[in-house]
Amino acid sequence: MGGRMMTHAYNRKAATARLSPDPVCARVPESAGEPYSPLERAEQLGLHVRYAELSDSWAWWVPSRRLILLANRLTAVQERCALAHEVEHAHRGDVDCRAVEHPAAHIWGRRQESRADEAAARRLISTAALEAAMRWADSYEEAAQELQVTEHMLRVRLRLHRRDLECLDTLRIAG
Repeated sequence: MGGRMMTHAYNRKAATARLSPDPVCARVPESAGEPYSPLERAEQLGLHVRYAELSDSWAWWVPSRRLILLANRLTAVQERCALAHEVEHAHRGDVDCRAVEHPAAHIWGRRQESRADEAAARRLISTAALEAAMRWADSYEEAAQELQVTEHMLRVRLRLHRRDLECLDTLRIAG
């Protein structure tokens, strides 16, 4: 599976109510000061976190039981990122897309995976920490280690940071 986290979940209400893309500049707030703890956030949301033998994914969101299953073979960094991703599914009210019989369910599922990755990356990596690490790091691997995230989450966060900067440039021109 490499560094990708797969959960196969989507938000049925959001998918059916709005087929147009989310605004490019939509943001999940960054936590101020304290590092983000996905385990604390899971507890705040009343979620159960358990470990299991998962052969084809790092983690799984089980909405009917408000349960996040984590693969018991993960490193601490992988676990933190996988848990943050699954907490975002729970926060959004995502449901298992396999349970939905609709031709576009796989598209909605991919969209939900992307949104969960983006929200998790924003919470795990603040703008200040990202910019600081990228100033001195010689590689994505080195920056990811410093930020205690997977390279996948780092790349997601870098993509979002570039998009944020483009939005700022657009606002300056338009406004």
